[in-house]
Amino acid sequence: MNNVSKIGLQCVGCRSCEQSCPKQCIKMEENIEGFIYPNIDTELCINCGICLNVCPVENEELHRNQPFEVWAWKNKNEVDIMRSASGGAADSAAKTILENGGVVYGAAYDNELTVTHVEIDNDKNRYRLQSSKYVQSDLKNTYSLVKKNLSEGKIVLYTGTPCQISGLYAYLGGDKENLYTLDLICHGVPSPKLFKKYIEYQGKKIGEEIVSFNFRSKDKRGWGTQYLLKTKTKTKTKALSLDRYGKHFMEGDCYRECCYQCSYANISRVGDLTVGDFWGIAKSHPDFNSPKGVSSVFINTEKGQALFEQMKEFAYIEQATLEEGMLKQGNLIKPSNRLKCRNDFYKNIDENDFIDKLDVGLQMKERLKAVLPVEVIRLLKNRK
Repeated sequence: MNNVSKIGLQCVGCRSCEQSCPKQCIKMEENIEGFIYPNIDTELCINCGICLNVCPVENEELHRNQPFEVWAWKNKNEVDIMRSASGGAADSAAKTILENGGVVYGAAYDNELTVTHVEIDNDKNRYRLQSSKYVQSDLKNTYSLVKKNLSEGKIVLYTGTPCQISGLYAYLGGDKENLYTLDLICHGVPSPKLFKKYIEYQGKKIGEEIVSFNFRSKDKRGWGTQYLLKTKTKTKTKALSLDRYGKHFMEGDCYRECCYQCSYANISRVGDLTVGDFWGIAKSHPDFNSPKGVSSVFINTEKGQALFEQMKEFAYIEQATLEEGMLKQGNLIKPSNRLKCRNDFYKNIDENDFIDKLDVGLQMKERLKAVLPVEVIRLLKNRK
């Protein structure tokens, strides 16, 4: 068959094929784990091969570039940096594009806390794209919307995981004028079904509906990996490493299968800019470190350079080396390891007590870190 059925578990779930099929015979459907894959109506399929032409798996080398500059980044705006996962670099890029009359695409929660990619065309809604969402975002029909935006002469910034950016370039047939892309350093993505069950579990445990969730809250302990959830009357925060969902995300035993063979987990980047946490800043640039967070910004293309020059007015910046930016970012070297327990992780996901049965373990070191004052932890880290 000359269609994407041959891609199998390498599929990244970007919907490029679904949005491109001239016969509309491809529908993305959820499997038992909660990840979407193409289902092809073979009676309607004409084997034209268009779906393969726009598949990122078949176009992995499209728009790949080596970073030529790396910067440490701290957003100057107090509200924006506290809402961001690290230093607020992706948010500054979004703000720049919006100020230039463009539109921005990125991952956002809807009213049911489902994560989807949305179009933002005003600064009032920019907050929806701030901070990390550690679950696969459904791109919906955003590729076709971007194509329409570009045909109308609009400036577009598309942010997402590298495979999502690659899917956009494959869908469009390459780079386009007025298109800017920002890829995020990615470990891998759990399924939306898993996250939905987790939110339901938290709501049942607390006794109220969860109305907001932040994987990277800074409210209690500053820059780090603490989640914050809210109901109408209650607030809860906890270290991700000690949480039923967070622990398995951080250990990587719940990712989409293609994540373990990720073609983008290296320094050959697909976005014009690459952004992530500058985890090694305390050692390489101690005077620039901040409890509010520091981003690493990798400039990969001339377009990325042009965007960086415009957005840098919103931040304090300091140049770094490629090696410094890569420190403690293993997914810039290789994909996450596929643990043996991944084989059975989703096996019983449809059981009502699935989340209750997820193992957290003792993790004495993580529990100690959770109660020690933040200043003590930073002092101990700096002595290493």
